[in-house]
Amino acid sequence: MKLSGQSCSVKLGQAGRVRCEPGWHLGPDWVRGLHDYDLWFVWAGRGRMKVGKTGLVLVPGTCVWMRPGHAYEAEQELTAPLGVNYIHFTLQSSGRNLPLSAFKPPFEILRTRQLELVDVMMRRVIELRAEPAAADVAAGLMGALLMELAREHTATAGMDAPGLDQHHRDVILQAAAQIRESPGRVAPIAALARKAGYSVDHFSRVFLKVTGARPQDYIINARIERARQLLSESDLTIGMIAEALGFRDIFFFSRQFRQKTGQTPTEFRRGLRRI
Repeated sequence: MKLSGQSCSVKLGQAGRVRCEPGWHLGPDWVRGLHDYDLWFVWAGRGRMKVGKTGLVLVPGTCVWMRPGHAYEAEQELTAPLGVNYIHFTLQSSGRNLPLSAFKPPFEILRTRQLELVDVMMRRVIELRAEPAAADVAAGLMGALLMELAREHTATAGMDAPGLDQHHRDVILQAAAQIRESPGRVAPIAALARKAGYSVDHFSRVFLKVTGARPQDYIINARIERARQLLSESDLTIGMIAEALGFRDIFFFSRQFRQKTGQTPTEFRRGLRRI
């Protein structure tokens, strides 16, 4: 792969997915033990991080490419504990570790708009890392993720919508994370807007700018994606899945599922069991 114009490969270190315990924090001494790169991704909760002299609000979608020699301190809000994926890694060239002085990471802080993609890829890397026979696959996926994050950083640099400050993006990303985590228990859009301090129309406009989808479409997509997972991984009946995900009846669920996937829920499940 190529990062920052440098041909290299990934060698994985420690990795995990955690929901931080009460009282958790990163103190100023933590960085002394950082001898490789550490990619952080926040998937839930809220907190603050100090990156050098820069203050950073930690919300779902925050990526931090930590590196030795830089200062990092962090804490979480008591009522919103952080959920974090982390993957330690080194970069290699010709089978040897690439010296830190020979490589400049393409970003240090990124607010990704691809929350689902980043979370899924990191979770898969973490899972595969535990399988010795899958080490090369895990490293390859990590390399692909780093290249995609670098591409997103370059593509979005300086392109934020005028007047859409970081506070608004943080509010919307938090709402989007809540939708994805519990698509069957999403509050009405009017309630989401009221919680954000916006009118419904303004909330919908800002939501569209940040996520690329209108709130109702985002909710439907999250429900259908969760339905696909439940159809493939559980023995819940189609009616039970429809009820759990907030569809008013099984027929409406089947119609929306088919519009999004090209198949009815029954056809989708039957196809999986035929494999």
